[in-house]
Amino acid sequence: MSLLKEAWPASRLVNVLAGKVQDSARQRLRSNWTQRLRATVEEPAYAELWKDIERICNDAREAPWPELSLSLFRQFANTGERKPYEDVYFERRGRLVAIVLAAVADPVPRNMKEVENGLLDICSEYTWALPAHVNEEDTATPPGQQVDLFASETAQMLVEILLLLRERLADHVVVQVHKEVERRILEPVFWQPRHFGWETAEHNWSAVCASGCGIAALLLEKDDHSRAVAIEHMLGALDCFLAGYSEDGGCPEGVGYWVYGFGYFMYFADMLREFTEGAVEIVNSEKVRQIAAFAERVHLSDGIFANYSDSSETERLPSGLISQVNFLRGRPSTLPFRVPGLLEDPCRRWAHVLRNLVWTIPVAYGYGEGVVDYLPQLGWLMCRSRRSSHGGSGRQQGESDAVLAFSAKAGHNNEPHNHNDLGHFILHGGGENVLCDLGAGLYTKAYFSPGRESIINISSSGHSVPIINGTTQQAGAKARAVVLGADLDEHEGAQTVTRFKLDLTSAYPVDELANFTRSFAWSVPEGNEGARLTVTDHFEFEKSGINVNPWDVEELLISRIQPHTGAGFVEWRGTNTVVRLDYDAGVLRQRLEAVKHIDHDGVPFVFYKTSLQLGSNRWDGSASINCNLFFTIHQSSC
Repeated sequence: MSLLKEAWPASRLVNVLAGKVQDSARQRLRSNWTQRLRATVEEPAYAELWKDIERICNDAREAPWPELSLSLFRQFANTGERKPYEDVYFERRGRLVAIVLAAVADPVPRNMKEVENGLLDICSEYTWALPAHVNEEDTATPPGQQVDLFASETAQMLVEILLLLRERLADHVVVQVHKEVERRILEPVFWQPRHFGWETAEHNWSAVCASGCGIAALLLEKDDHSRAVAIEHMLGALDCFLAGYSEDGGCPEGVGYWVYGFGYFMYFADMLREFTEGAVEIVNSEKVRQIAAFAERVHLSDGIFANYSDSSETERLPSGLISQVNFLRGRPSTLPFRVPGLLEDPCRRWAHVLRNLVWTIPVAYGYGEGVVDYLPQLGWLMCRSRRSSHGGSGRQQGESDAVLAFSAKAGHNNEPHNHNDLGHFILHGGGENVLCDLGAGLYTKAYFSPGRESIINISSSGHSVPIINGTTQQAGAKARAVVLGADLDEHEGAQTVTRFKLDLTSAYPVDELANFTRSFAWSVPEGNEGARLTVTDHFEFEKSGINVNPWDVEELLISRIQPHTGAGFVEWRGTNTVVRLDYDAGVLRQRLEAVKHIDHDGVPFVFYKTSLQLGSNRWDGSASINCNLFFTIHQSSC
């Protein structure tokens, strides 16, 4: 579908992108951004962000900029490692972000000279794309003209810097920035198009690249017709981005990539609105409003999320983006309010930081109640119950409510940033995912290459799902969770119950397996004093005549918390919450493994894999088995 592109062809855009409109938009945006940015210097909510900016500026003055050498660039091709080059790349971006923001706040000559030097340094790089996204053997498009996420981000950053500071910069610096953005971005994307894969991608790439390249064209291109053709082109890419979302607004890549893709979609939409004086509005659709609600729907409590796929459970949401989303939705957010520091983003993204400063509205944040969110097309379920951390009616002012939560995942195993995780679940309490999802692993060449399913973050052996006859889940769209039932917030006596049942048979390429269903029952008693989760796995195995083929099942449970174990129980004691599992020790054998691993940022950590093993020899040769796991979750006593 090409709804945006069809609504706004170049022939129509050219009338609303006239030169005089552009000039007034530049002046208005420069004035508004500068005024708001300077005001934040003295506002307490932004203190940590400005401390980060000051710290990075001081570092930039005390040490030369780290170099992006060609040997460092080619380390990815030689070893598969991404981090060594990317650490330097993002350090350089962070320095430029900090010195520019400092210069906007206080445009003294020393600050402006630092900005000029930084801009020229970025303009001299071999390529703005990351090595993992560059094909040096491409004879048609040299590395310097290969446009990926980060080349697009760099172009957007540079043209927005010119928007803010152009009148204070030396002419030769402005000319050089224009020249490099033209050569590296506008020419290969628009004027001599290379037709990059992201232009039709149904995931974050299309939005991020369309935003960066589109904003570059908006701010640099002087010819009205050429500018309109470029914007029409990018609206086609954004149509593809929106097509990657179902009508429930769910993001299969997880909340981190929602921030990335939808965030840049919103940044482009706002810029286009500004530069057409409100004539072009691309966010006023029900689907976009559903997408806008995604982060709130997968938020469990206290800034912790249901983080399936390659997302972190502790995503720091850009406060500017969330404020804009709240405005779009016409209601305050239940997400916690905080302006992230610059150093909290490993990629030091200009677009996020600038808009955190100029868009954030603290009053656009509110307070949420315990609710159930179900995204039927995506197949994600989130259940929350909220209770007073001290119980009873004598709650004192200032005492926070404690949230107990459960989430489970359906979907299929061919999603963007896919993990083989059908039927996986999370148990959360007191601001902590006790039974958890490991999230993204360290990105390397192997992480996105054939055989990636052996990586623990991606493999079903790193998720709370069973291994059947020694076989983990398979990748691919044919491995699909079929939702057999989703009954939400049903009142049963003195408790509220949500039931979620999945057929997971196709996930396991096991000849002997005839049927496998997983059922969840999340029950919360009146008063919300604790909660209970019952997981029932039903297996049916094939027979050979009257005999049942031998089978074995290993139930896995994943946590960063070392559990306490005993006969028939496992207990995970979190900071504020206790999760206890009770099981039949007569048929299940428990085993605990501590696994040393590294996270997405390369930091070592340990997680704990609890396995419960059952086999046909313990079930009298039965071909039909129910494995019941009974979890209770409650606040720990302080």
